[in-house]
Amino acid sequence: MSSAITVRLSSGRSYCSGVLISPDLQAAEHTRTDLVLSCAHFLRGRTGPIKVGRAHVLGAVRIPRTDLAVLRLDAPAPPADLLRLSTSRAPWLAPTRTEGFGGGARHVQQRHGRVIAHLPFALGRNLRTLVTSAAILHNSPKAIKGDSGGPVIVDGEIVAVQALISDPLGYNLGIATVAQVAAHRGKIAAAVEALQRAY
Repeated sequence: MSSAITVRLSSGRSYCSGVLISPDLQAAEHTRTDLVLSCAHFLRGRTGPIKVGRAHVLGAVRIPRTDLAVLRLDAPAPPADLLRLSTSRAPWLAPTRTEGFGGGARHVQQRHGRVIAHLPFALGRNLRTLVTSAAILHNSPKAIKGDSGGPVIVDGEIVAVQALISDPLGYNLGIATVAQVAAHRGKIAAAVEALQRAY
């Protein structure tokens, strides 16, 4: 039986979520991979080792001008049914499923929602996290800290990864900004090739 595609990345006490992907970004049944797609903001300023389960991250490439990053592990993950990275943006009002390890969860949590808007770009409140080709979701349960980097799935394809939550004055509105993959698919493929050459 295949394992889950959503993984937990950890570095010291910090962590985020990510998703296993195939080298050609296509769907692949019961396949082992050493590639993870996640959020770039987790890598900002990080100098210590990053682990995914028992594997360590060998290297990472951040995709310019958006909150996406590809990481390569020193050992492949257990076999999983990998999903295709979508070539289309998430349709308006499409039902979504976001997976992640937010709130310190030991097992993957699912957040169901809908696409309520598209934005050419969005900025985090610290003005350091930029998301281009952003989509806005309304989720229930709400996406929370730690879900960042987890896959957003529509019709069995990865359309985005979780990037930002809206929590003015500490109140989570249930509104999440996600980094769509379709507009950056070529750069993601180039990042995979660069990591495979380097390691």
